Amino acid sequence: MFFVKVNSDRIKRIAELLSPHKNLLETLYRRDPQYIAVQGLLRARKCEETCILVLLNALVSYQLNMPGEQYWLNFARHFSENTGRDLYSLFENFLRTHSSRMLSWKLSRVKKLLSSELILELQRDPFKYCRNTAELARKLASILKTRDLSKTVLFAVKMYGYVCDLCGVKPEYIDLKIPLDFRNALIALASCIVSIKGVNVAGANIYKYAKLLTSQKYSNLVQSALSELCRELKISCIHLDTFTWLFTGIIIKSNCNFEKAHSYLKEVLGVNLSRDLILELTRCWCLSSVS
Repeated sequence: MFFVKVNSDRIKRIAELLSPHKNLLETLYRRDPQYIAVQGLLRARKCEETCILVLLNALVSYQLNMPGEQYWLNFARHFSENTGRDLYSLFENFLRTHSSRMLSWKLSRVKKLLSSELILELQRDPFKYCRNTAELARKLASILKTRDLSKTVLFAVKMYGYVCDLCGVKPEYIDLKIPLDFRNALIALASCIVSIKGVNVAGANIYKYAKLLTSQKYSNLVQSALSELCRELKISCIHLDTFTWLFTGIIIKSNCNFEKAHSYLKEVLGVNLSRDLILELTRCWCLSSVS
């Protein structure tokens, strides 16, 4: 039994450090490789088709055998080159090649969504939920018989918002919580926003505990902590998610080497964060690696 604690003082401190970068946090999504993948798909397909394809793919984007960035680029390439109308068969072929874990479960989700009233609505008006993303989350959750706060549902809404944005309709994410995946649980621990009593999560140890925090038992608490950070920053949690997802991926890639992380952030994302800010965002993870 673990006692998970939220540190409100630490949330205020991280918000204070991130506040000067608020504009970056709200616009970084356009540098997200997943956004770029959707942009590429739109060169081959119309907005109506793309919003449905993106929702379907987001709802099966778990248990991947490759980084999410690569998976979405593969998705965009596959559905740009294969433009048939039988979406179930296209997804079956794609998933068998690129994401075969839990294949029957993923294909079941594809089938449920394709046979839903929601698909007919989006075929008539692909932008219907751009300004009501919370309602889209509720409908997806109802179709899949899951929670509207589940990470796959919230991630699907985020990716649908990317299509809205690329097709010229600004999405609104009012009151939506952050999709609590492994990377967001990791940054919550790494930045000391969330702690586990009696446990030192520094170094490689943190991966085990971040995975634990994504379980249903703890996910609501961690989501609430990150929502508190969003309120302090006065930004959408979906926009914060883009930053935390990209930032944490780069810290993992750099293996807690701050110079490498700073370089990757600058080269890959065009983001120039100070070494002090990177350190504070990873204080309870990488501090033991700092010389």
